[in-house]
Amino acid sequence: MFEETIEAISDREWEEAIAAHLAWGETWRGDLPADVFFGLWASLAGEAKPLIVTVQLNAPEPTVTVPPESPLTVEDNLILLEDGRELMIQFAG
Repeated sequence: MFEETIEAISDREWEEAIAAHLAWGETWRGDLPADVFFGLWASLAGEAKPLIVTVQLNAPEPTVTVPPESPLTVEDNLILLEDGRELMIQFAG
């Protein structure tokens, strides 16, 4: 597949592209089509899912687990975030 880059188009083509973009911008009122708006909203909402951590307290020693699809990992009851930071949970009594 051939893809033109800015360096490959002529000055005339560049000026026509800029003029077309400016003409489009003058007519745009800022509205987004509903499918675009709700599609973006759904993708952002999908990123805001809660992270589930399960702590079993009914054993001699508490255990911590996360679902297999979770971006968190658990190593010896350490909860690790994707960027390597450790999430610490302190229980107060």
